[in-house]
Amino acid sequence: MTKKREWATFEDRVRDIASYIWSRPCTPKRVGGVNIDGVTVLDAEIECFVEITVERSLNKVREDVVKLQTAKSAAFIKGVLARCFCVVNGPVTPAMKDAGKDHNIHVVSFEEFSKQFFDFNTYGSARSSAPFGSSINPLTGQADETKYVPVRYLVDGKKGDISSKDVADLLRSGRNVILLGEYGSGKSRCIREVFSIISGTATDDFCYPIAIDLRKSWGLRQSGELIRRHFADLGLDGLESSAIKAFRANSLVFLLDGFDEIGSQAWSNDNSKLKLIRAKSLEGVKDIVQSNGGGTLVAGREHYFPSMEEMYSALGMSPNNTVVVRSKNEFSDSELLEYFQNRDIDVDIPDWLPRRPLICQTISELATDQLESMFGERGNEISFWNHFINVLCQRDANIHVSFDAATILRIFIHLARLTRAKPSNVGPISLAELQGAFEAATGAAPVEEASIMLQRLPSLGRVGPESNDRQFVDIYILDGLRAKDVALIGVNGDQEIIEATSNHWTNPLDDLGQRILASDQNLSEKTKLQIASRAAKNGNKVLASDIVGALSRRAETPMDFEGLTLSGGEFLFLPLDERPLRNLTITDGYIGELAFPAKGCVNVRIDGCISPKVTGISSQTALPSWVSKLEAEEFDSVASVSRIRKIGLKPAHEILITIIRKTFFQKGAGRKEEALLRGLGTIAGRGLSTRILNLMLKEGLLTTFKGDEGSVYSPVRSHTRRMQSILDQLSASTDSIWQQVDEF
Repeated sequence: MTKKREWATFEDRVRDIASYIWSRPCTPKRVGGVNIDGVTVLDAEIECFVEITVERSLNKVREDVVKLQTAKSAAFIKGVLARCFCVVNGPVTPAMKDAGKDHNIHVVSFEEFSKQFFDFNTYGSARSSAPFGSSINPLTGQADETKYVPVRYLVDGKKGDISSKDVADLLRSGRNVILLGEYGSGKSRCIREVFSIISGTATDDFCYPIAIDLRKSWGLRQSGELIRRHFADLGLDGLESSAIKAFRANSLVFLLDGFDEIGSQAWSNDNSKLKLIRAKSLEGVKDIVQSNGGGTLVAGREHYFPSMEEMYSALGMSPNNTVVVRSKNEFSDSELLEYFQNRDIDVDIPDWLPRRPLICQTISELATDQLESMFGERGNEISFWNHFINVLCQRDANIHVSFDAATILRIFIHLARLTRAKPSNVGPISLAELQGAFEAATGAAPVEEASIMLQRLPSLGRVGPESNDRQFVDIYILDGLRAKDVALIGVNGDQEIIEATSNHWTNPLDDLGQRILASDQNLSEKTKLQIASRAAKNGNKVLASDIVGALSRRAETPMDFEGLTLSGGEFLFLPLDERPLRNLTITDGYIGELAFPAKGCVNVRIDGCISPKVTGISSQTALPSWVSKLEAEEFDSVASVSRIRKIGLKPAHEILITIIRKTFFQKGAGRKEEALLRGLGTIAGRGLSTRILNLMLKEGLLTTFKGDEGSVYSPVRSHTRRMQSILDQLSASTDSIWQQVDEF
């Protein structure tokens, strides 16, 4: 059956509601010589008379009051007490109410009349004011009151995507919906919006949304328990019975958030036992789904279940009547722009930052000084990553008071260590290893609530169908966690150093991880170098490479490696352009990206290495003499603004290259002038930059329009190939725009 009611007339609608209010039929009847639109017999001595007024006028109300008064008197003569209602199709004026007041006849609007069945207005107001799942400020726990950014959702088996309104329509039509998404992808925010949409027509449709946070429903096994607990949590104890009544009348749409957040009562490494545990914890949800006469939405993280079949079974849904909807992991460029505009935030999001809704929300909650420090002219990605990982752990810890952010972070770091030797860069991680990580972090085996926390850790996803194994789904988080792990090696004593340096790791740190390790103050540079030397000798070439890469990161003082020789190392990134390096030999290694120009290298040798990408120089012939037998596949010298500035171009050319790169080769439809020149420092003088922008407009390379805070510049895409040629050729370019800028 469908949730949404369809009535032929307003009278049918009122009689239908009346029958639910009194749990008995409401039918037309002639009483005392007058026709009453609806009569419900409660027992032999009490009846309810309902006169239904479509024409909203005082005279019509007075006529209906007279009819009810006549019928009421006739019934009284026969020993029947009548409760009388005049239901008006629209707002009721005080004069209308006064017309029936002296005769104890209730003149009410349809909305007021419906409250006798279920007072949705009171519930809707209380629910809207309370947090929706994780749609909160992740640090304070307060509800997120910011304006919703319309986003699109993917549907299994469909090519197109849908909106939150489409989800609401599915539920109104009686379909079940499973909303899946990774951590911080906006599931709770979607539920909040769907709740708002359905609420707007709830009384008219006889379809009331009930939004329950399952994280507050630990241990509840029956539908009635979940409903009563939900209303009690909102302080609406007086509505519990009417809510149950509305549930039995199939007039509720349920929005159940967090099927992965209901606690189980045990931990097991046995797949079959764990399946039973998950099913047991979701008995209350399953009871609601199967008892509800129409649409129910249940949301959670996909990797909680090892298979779709188990998910359907545990939730009590059938694939034939269920639509699987997925939140997209990241905002589109337009959604991202609207998100920050709604929050009145002007921030030029760097390429390195994932566009996840939770990350964007974290940015929006930053204080002004934090925003400037992390995303201003100089920027501080490391500071933001440290802030974000704390927010992420605290957010998960808020689910239950038994968890704390520090413990979750320790578990994360332990799991990150496990991935170092995995065949895939991100996993797999078995349930036994999850349990081991918990025991290493807490000193105790996981029981009760802890087991569910391990199965739903943010940034961990399912390896594949029919597998309980997990893997990291977010390299941005994993890379930083690995760096934190390395920084703790020396802190935990010599035995930890021996174990770590003797292991055989296969997955090295990337750019972000190196910089996080370089900035971490747990270990001095001297201690880091000592660990790298031991790792190079004991066989953990990846650990040695990680530390060498970190020690090569930006610093004014030279880094003396004291004759360290690293043979067979593996780097995802090795910068030679950030810090003067001394007394280092790297042979027969792999370097994912080798960054030039070299900054004052002394007694440094790179021999017989392979590098898919070399940046900062334009060809093999530009390599310094101390780099020999390098098998390089690609050269690229304009990968970022900072690298553009190190090439040695004239200031005007640096500005030109930066504008070309940010408009033509970065995500987004346009850039503010301030954002275009960010990172160039004092060379981007107002006069010089304005002349270059005006020239590009004149040449038809850019277009401009007025934004809320100044001019916004967009690329003319037909010139993309020409602009790429300028970036490739740099000083060798003969393009007219390059030559004109050369005269500035």
